[in-house]
Amino acid sequence: MPSPFPNLSFSDIGPRLHRYRKSELRADAVSGLTVAVMGVPQAMAYALIAGLPPVWGLYTAMVTCVVSALLGSSSHLVTGPTNAICMVILSLTAHLPEKYGYGLLEIVLLLTFLTGFIQLSFGLLRLGGIIRYVSHSVVVGFTAGAGILIAANQIQNLLGIQLHERPEHFFQVLSYTAQALPEANYLALILGVATALCVIFLPLLNPRIPGALIGILISGSLAYFLGWHLPEMGAGKIEIVKDIEPISASLNLFHFPQLIAPPPFELTRELGIGAAALAILGLIEAASIARAIAAQSGQRLDFNREFIGQGAGNLVGSFFSSFAGSGSFTRTAVCYKSGGKTRMAAIFSAFWTGATILLFAPIANYIPKASLAGILIVIAYTMVDKRRLLITWRSSKHSKIVLFGTLVSTLILPLEYAVFVGVFLSIALLLRVTGQIDLTQFVPRADSGFDEVPFNRAPPSEVVIVNMEGDLYFAAAEDLDYELLECITPKTRVVILRMKRLRAVGSTAMAILERFDEILKSRNLQLVVCGIEEGLKQIMTGSGLRRLIGEQNLFYADNKLFQSMELALARAWSIVEMERRRDNMPSQAVASPDSNIIASNILSKRALKFGNQHQIREAVWLLSEMLKQSKSKASQPLFLQNTEGKLDSELTLWNVLHSLSKKIDSKTADAMDDDALGKAVRMRFSEQIDATARANLSSARTDTSLESLLQLSRDEAMQTIPVCDDEDRLIAMISPIGLIVGLGAALNFNPEEELPKA
Repeated sequence: MPSPFPNLSFSDIGPRLHRYRKSELRADAVSGLTVAVMGVPQAMAYALIAGLPPVWGLYTAMVTCVVSALLGSSSHLVTGPTNAICMVILSLTAHLPEKYGYGLLEIVLLLTFLTGFIQLSFGLLRLGGIIRYVSHSVVVGFTAGAGILIAANQIQNLLGIQLHERPEHFFQVLSYTAQALPEANYLALILGVATALCVIFLPLLNPRIPGALIGILISGSLAYFLGWHLPEMGAGKIEIVKDIEPISASLNLFHFPQLIAPPPFELTRELGIGAAALAILGLIEAASIARAIAAQSGQRLDFNREFIGQGAGNLVGSFFSSFAGSGSFTRTAVCYKSGGKTRMAAIFSAFWTGATILLFAPIANYIPKASLAGILIVIAYTMVDKRRLLITWRSSKHSKIVLFGTLVSTLILPLEYAVFVGVFLSIALLLRVTGQIDLTQFVPRADSGFDEVPFNRAPPSEVVIVNMEGDLYFAAAEDLDYELLECITPKTRVVILRMKRLRAVGSTAMAILERFDEILKSRNLQLVVCGIEEGLKQIMTGSGLRRLIGEQNLFYADNKLFQSMELALARAWSIVEMERRRDNMPSQAVASPDSNIIASNILSKRALKFGNQHQIREAVWLLSEMLKQSKSKASQPLFLQNTEGKLDSELTLWNVLHSLSKKIDSKTADAMDDDALGKAVRMRFSEQIDATARANLSSARTDTSLESLLQLSRDEAMQTIPVCDDEDRLIAMISPIGLIVGLGAALNFNPEEELPKA
């Protein structure tokens, strides 16, 4: 079984750490500190959303963050408590303590354990590839919508106002915020805007300057030394972290979940469905965030490892007073924008979070909430990637639908449902596209090439060539047989299906093609199939369709482009020609199905006669002139006749060349020049041709059967068979092509006859 950690290698840890200490330590440490400063109050607030003690949010931001970063693949993904996950936890667990009599914390730990176990199983089973079915439009729309939502939710904190009602969606956030504008705290607005300006402009002076950290220090110092945080300020008081929930200097993390060994059956069964939904939501959320950041950083992700990291983070976290977490949009964006280089940035954020709890709790308590809002609004603005939005919007119609649907869903629905809406739209439109086979037609050109024209737009012809491309599974195969019939005209005699570009062919497709073949036969039309790959060949053999259509009507794909189609086209025209002969000249060209093919059906009267008294010189002249005038440049034998005009022998080009080369010494041939070669050849010119010709020829009569002709060609090793009259005078010949034509005509008599098994 392949390792679930394909990119982990311990042999070069030393060199990696050496390079890391030189180039990336400072950047990751500063980025981790920036994430921690912003993430501490956020983690506490998310814990309150889930109905849990605020310190559990800090524990989750530490434990799951470290484990997920160590085992994951993204260089910037920061795992911890998230808004959507916490809301789902609340809806899943709030009513269970009263129902089962267990404590809420223990129930949440069991839920976290189950969620992590499911996610870890996904990663170990290497199911990370399923994320590729989440369209890029989903990620772009979800990222933009989340950025807008974050900015809208932070306006109230930037203005220092409290909403009188809890909004349910984006438009309610805007409405309630507008109603509370008269209560805005302008001191909070000043601090928030000042912090945002530091975040925007300080990095422009020097990218190494931590604008967010400096902005927080400046705004926090102003609020503290000017006393804006004191209750004496009244309505002008600035809200700080301490006002949300005080941070105590304690790290009492480890706690063995009481409900894990053994787990209560009924509670576990009820939580199982919710844990599965929570696991899938967390994976999609983390993968979408990692994918969105990777699109900007250029990193290549391993989603199997990412699934393992997320699952292990939640699984381990359930033993350290942590609830289920996932990738965070805000913290991940801060990590990337503040200069984080590697996964150590996330680990540093956990370290700084723990250090904040132990050492800097009193100072962290005085961070203005408006300053954090200013940072989040700047980050939210960068999440709306206008360039990618424009590219996606200018792409296909389906990309627009997925982008718009995901973006709107993010603004009007809970965040977890918005992801599912985007994924559903993406898959639904994918199935709609793949559920249609692309049909075109090929029309042969005079220069032996092909023109591709839209389906049912080709001029009427006895032979119709249909090119099929796409996934021929059950959805695409529906009504395909009736759609193919649209290209048939009264003139059509043969239909060629080119199936080289077909994929995902199944049993339904075989049934449809069988039905199409039956319809054609009912109309006295013939089906020929070409471009058959090995996989399709096996399916056609197993389904019996190969035997039904007939091996003579099947042509397999070749490495030469259009080779199988050219062969299929030749086969189709031979069928058409046979039908013409049956209808128009049954007594001259082709025997009826009740008779046999004979020599007169396939002979050629262009047999060359020559006297056997001539010299080799004359034969060379005659053959060279014949080749000059021949369009095909194919050699043709000379049939020699005696003085009575009867067939005597056969002189081929090879006979002549063999005779002319007798005076050429193989040992000195390489050293001969053209004059020496000509002299050696001319020495044979005076030889009589009957001395080198093939004598004792067998010949055929006009009524000789095809079976006898084939036997004669085999036994006598004759490529061209002379046809003589009763007095042995040459009247015609039968070439190899004539034999093949006759053989093909014979095979046409019973096209449905079963072929012998190989």
